[in-house]
Amino acid sequence: MTKPRHEVIQEIIEKAGSTFVSVDFIKKDGTERQITFNPKDWNEIKGTGKPCGDPNIFRIREVNNKDEGKTTWRSFDARRAVKVRANGSEVCWDGVEES
Repeated sequence: MTKPRHEVIQEIIEKAGSTFVSVDFIKKDGTERQITFNPKDWNEIKGTGKPCGDPNIFRIREVNNKDEGKTTWRSFDARRAVKVRANGSEVCWDGVEES
């Protein structure tokens, strides 16, 4: 039996340390999106302040190289991830995982 996608992604993030992680995922509207973040960037989370109880939702601070390295809070659903890259390694999945 294979590990759930969110567990694989969590392990990759933990092993990455402070090196950048890149995630490609399919948005709800069907378009593909790529985000890059530093797992050690844990500045204050904006919003309600309530932790998310869903282990499939990852909240990160995306690095925006077009905007002089500024970061923006984003989230992605592990069930919609199709590729994760970190430390020269890459893990891919075929399409969106059923909820």
